[in-house]
Amino acid sequence: MKHAPETVFVGSLQKFSVEDGPGVRTTIFMKGCPLDCKWCHNPEMIDLQQQLIQSPNNCIGCGYCVKTCPKGAVTITPEQGVVIDREKCDVCLKCADNCFAKALRPVAKSMTIEEILHIAEQDKGFYDKTGGGITVSGGEVLVHGAFVKKLIQEAGKRGINACIDTSGYGDGDMLMEMAQLENVTDILYDMKSIDDEIHKAYTGVSNQLILRNLKILAADEVVREKLTMRMPLVKGVNDTEDIIARTGAFYQEIGVKRVNLLPYHNLGISKKRNVGGIQEEFEPPTEERLDEIEIYFRDKINLEVEILGRV
Repeated sequence: MKHAPETVFVGSLQKFSVEDGPGVRTTIFMKGCPLDCKWCHNPEMIDLQQQLIQSPNNCIGCGYCVKTCPKGAVTITPEQGVVIDREKCDVCLKCADNCFAKALRPVAKSMTIEEILHIAEQDKGFYDKTGGGITVSGGEVLVHGAFVKKLIQEAGKRGINACIDTSGYGDGDMLMEMAQLENVTDILYDMKSIDDEIHKAYTGVSNQLILRNLKILAADEVVREKLTMRMPLVKGVNDTEDIIARTGAFYQEIGVKRVNLLPYHNLGISKKRNVGGIQEEFEPPTEERLDEIEIYFRDKINLEVEILGRV
């Protein structure tokens, strides 16, 4: 049995979340993901290692970051403000330690299970009244499978229910072990694309492991009731009639009952830029197309459908 590490990098604990499972929740974003989705809305959570992120609007131009960087990787220009030479930067975080305006900061914090639950437990009253709890998200939870399993078990001892948010790309046995835990009430399972070639092109990995793990989960009657499919929808990529029809047929085959539709948004572009990268911009499906997809899944496939993040 794989032992859980003492700590993992946590990007944030988002309190009062209402779109990451039922009720009021605290969502725990863990760093590290084997997928590299071109539209990722949390691109700073993909790399397993610590990173330095900028918040340019916070910069007051004091220059402490320049003075304290031992590698000479930080400069300030009138046009761009703080500029990080990512080739020189070794993420020692001395610049962030001396940035009082928080214009430079680490992406994540190394946290223990006890530290995570200490924060999450503060809102237990809200969980109890609304049917909420914690949602463990990422990155990808299966990167930290043993840690996440232990976290959920410890939450259960404190009377806190849990939701797992996963791409399904990872250890299927570990995923099933977590899914079968009594205090896991919901599993949010991503469906980026039913088409393997599209999946590879836009996420960097095949969808075969994802589909196989999903079939195994859905074959368990108890676990199947916990499943909600989550579909990020990008215009011209995974919202076509063929993709939606094939997806619906697969959902019918395995017997899932709920789907969340998540139209694309471009919030990841600035985050990617602020950790030193460039993200391609896409478009969401039209409102008419979203309505068509909703009606198809609801009326033709008999699923419970919810559109999240719709403007």
